[in-house]
Amino acid sequence: MGTTAFSGPLATFTHEPDGTASGYSDLGLCVLAQSATITQNSTTAVSATVYLPENAQILSFNIDVTTAFDSATSATLTIGQSAAGTDYVSGVDAKTAGRASPTYTATQLGNMTDIGTHAAVVATVTPVGATTAGTVVVTVLYVQKP
Repeated sequence: MGTTAFSGPLATFTHEPDGTASGYSDLGLCVLAQSATITQNSTTAVSATVYLPENAQILSFNIDVTTAFDSATSATLTIGQSAAGTDYVSGVDAKTAGRASPTYTATQLGNMTDIGTHAAVVATVTPVGATTAGTVVVTVLYVQKP
């Protein structure tokens, strides 16, 4: 199957301008998604990076622990603008399989509203203790703003 690529926000709206700032009061931007997989690497923190368009708005993260990390003490997932950053998500337990539902602080929500020029979104799992298994798929849902 082929892929179609284009530059710029994808929007839907009626063909009747209404004088609002956008020109159309029913202007809607499409939700896009990118995913990255993190696989354990012994006792080392492991990161995966996706790149979003500048000034995008992050709506949420799906964090799917498909194989629980078996590290001795803990395995914590964070998501930020760099490895081990907590700009967007902090403190998700990767030792429990299933879809994790992160809670966001007010600061994290503010960071997600407009990522500015911070195009890199880096998810990191930091294990404490030897690890022989563990896989997490992180999906970021976002809108490319005009």
